[in-house]
Amino acid sequence: MTGMPSEESTSEDGRHEAVGDEFARHARSAWGTTLVRALSTAEYALLVLISSVLLVLAAGILVAAVISVVESQGSWQEQFISLIEELLLVLIVLEIYITVMHHLRGGRLRLEPFIIVAVIAVVRHILSIVIRLTFPGAPPVSHDQLVELSINSGAVVVLVAALALARWSSRRPPDR
Repeated sequence: MTGMPSEESTSEDGRHEAVGDEFARHARSAWGTTLVRALSTAEYALLVLISSVLLVLAAGILVAAVISVVESQGSWQEQFISLIEELLLVLIVLEIYITVMHHLRGGRLRLEPFIIVAVIAVVRHILSIVIRLTFPGAPPVSHDQLVELSINSGAVVVLVAALALARWSSRRPPDR
């Protein structure tokens, strides 16, 4: 006896190690699968909560806008501007809601709705500036306001080009 393990004991140890490794791999896999399932459930629940809050928020903004217009003592132009700005804000919130709902239904996250939200937000800002500048008695147009309108207009052009590119690329057949 030289203290060296026999071939039989070495192969038996190898089988025990293989079984142990397989058991450990299965345990990690089962634990990992359970963790992924729990995280997916939490994500789904959070998205449902977010979509519910977005829908309530959009309804609240709409109701507040209508009440504000009805109770306002300002001119009809001011009421009109306020209503348009609030309706565009509702559109932004609803576009985000629609994106979340699409994701909840199993769709993949798309770029287009975010570009649309950005376009609406910039257009909302442009309309706000332009309408306020056209009020009777409004201060004269400043250089800063013209620069701001130019930058915002350029942003709309870039965003619309990005939207067109996103739509074009999503319709192209995949390269093989």
